[in-house]
Amino acid sequence: MSDDLPMDPDVPSIELDEGAARTIAAGMREVAMADGMQEDEAALIDAFEASLPAGPPSGPVNLQDLRTDHAKAAFVQSLVLVAYADGKVSEAEQMIIRRYALQLGFDEDSLARVWTDVAVDLLSTFSAVTVFRSDIEAVGRSMGLGDADVARALAD
Repeated sequence: MSDDLPMDPDVPSIELDEGAARTIAAGMREVAMADGMQEDEAALIDAFEASLPAGPPSGPVNLQDLRTDHAKAAFVQSLVLVAYADGKVSEAEQMIIRRYALQLGFDEDSLARVWTDVAVDLLSTFSAVTVFRSDIEAVGRSMGLGDADVARALAD
């Protein structure tokens, strides 16, 4: 996938049509169900689906609904976010995300960048915390982040 794709989870919002949004929701559910839906995952997905227009529940994943690079990036980022939501990323979740990312044209480096960017974004919510800092750094490393990415996430 090209380097100019929007892979930064800090992008405030993008325009998604209803088909793309419902495909994202379906993908999120699939990832969550890969190792048994957890409460944190369900809450994240329910919140996303609550923002969708009223209509039938999300059906199966339809990658054709992801018509733009922004929609494709949002899809993969959303799946990674769900994988992290319960505090443990399973091999089954990783396999689903990798399969979809490759089908959408992501290469291994682009996919690795998405995992890192989402992890950095999640960890950055603790940037102002000074108590238990070493524990927070350990959480970042358990998410697969190297020391430089942990430092970047926790920079004030």
